[in-house]
Amino acid sequence: MSILGIIFSYSERENLRELTRMRTIGSLPMAGKFRIIDFPLSNFVNDGIYDVAVIARENYHSLMDHLGSGKEWDLMRKRGGLRVLTPYGKSESGRNGLYRGSIEALSNNMHSFRRSLADTVILVETSILHSMDFNYLAETHIESNADITAVYTRQLNGYPTVPMGVAILRFNEENRLYDLSINKDDMSRQDVCWSTGVYVINKSLLESLVADAMAYGKYDFNEDIVHRLAGNLNIQGYEYKGHLLEVSSVAGYMKANMNFLNPVFREKAFQKPIYTKSKDSVPARYFTGCQVKNSIISDGCRIEGTVENSIISRNVIIGKDAVVKNSIIMQNTEIMRGVHLNHVILDKDVIVRENRQLSGHVTYPVVVEKASII
Repeated sequence: MSILGIIFSYSERENLRELTRMRTIGSLPMAGKFRIIDFPLSNFVNDGIYDVAVIARENYHSLMDHLGSGKEWDLMRKRGGLRVLTPYGKSESGRNGLYRGSIEALSNNMHSFRRSLADTVILVETSILHSMDFNYLAETHIESNADITAVYTRQLNGYPTVPMGVAILRFNEENRLYDLSINKDDMSRQDVCWSTGVYVINKSLLESLVADAMAYGKYDFNEDIVHRLAGNLNIQGYEYKGHLLEVSSVAGYMKANMNFLNPVFREKAFQKPIYTKSKDSVPARYFTGCQVKNSIISDGCRIEGTVENSIISRNVIIGKDAVVKNSIIMQNTEIMRGVHLNHVILDKDVIVRENRQLSGHVTYPVVVEKASII
């Protein structure tokens, strides 16, 4: 058995406002020095899967810059390796614009997948992070004689509700899928099986299903393949019980980052190495009088003020008497003297002038767009 990993670097259901206005969700910073795409990529590599395709849709400049040739993930190879697949000027239908769904994205890149020697495909969504054992998942898929294996979870991981827009899966006593619906309501603390966005399928079957769906103008993988064909295909469920982060909303992105401040969660998340693009920079400098508590401080930072419960990316300057709490500060940002920030997300290259105050809420953080001056 050989495996091809396909990662969607974007999400159809994300609502990250200013954070994804100029980038795809896969290139969003996570836990200081990482990007979201690092986690599924590293997951494949850690499981010995070195044939990986990343499908991009729009605003993928920073993603391309970050991934490069894939050498940081040991994916710069003659056979397999990393392929970043971007849209053509027109889709297969001759229509200008973006993919109308994941099926059209797969269809437009099927020529690349055909060149792969793999016989099994694992589809992964970027907005849900986990450390799944893909080899065990693929073996389970084959042993069950399933046409498709759908990975689900029941856990909320501290979130008050099932994430909006995810697929709710329903299985019979034989663990076979019989119904799928998209969560559009407030499913607060309900015990339901919701999709992690991971599917396992035979490559030739995927090609056939995608071609059939495109012929009938169907574009959504969940609704137009999994749901529509649940009665005809043997779609088996696989429950994932490990740690999981859901980052399709601003509040979810904030909470996901804050989880990395918990040493117990951090130990689980980094039990296997997470690889990222390497950069050369000096260690962080801590000046006399500064205070840092329960925070991640990346290389190249200058800390003169107070930082609590925050994630600070590379080359951030925090001035004297500035106070940063419960916030995410992305790289090359300057926070001047006397600034107070609480529950704030500052994108890259932001400048906050002296004595400014910004305060949000844990469920609705203030988001400052890239290269803004406050």
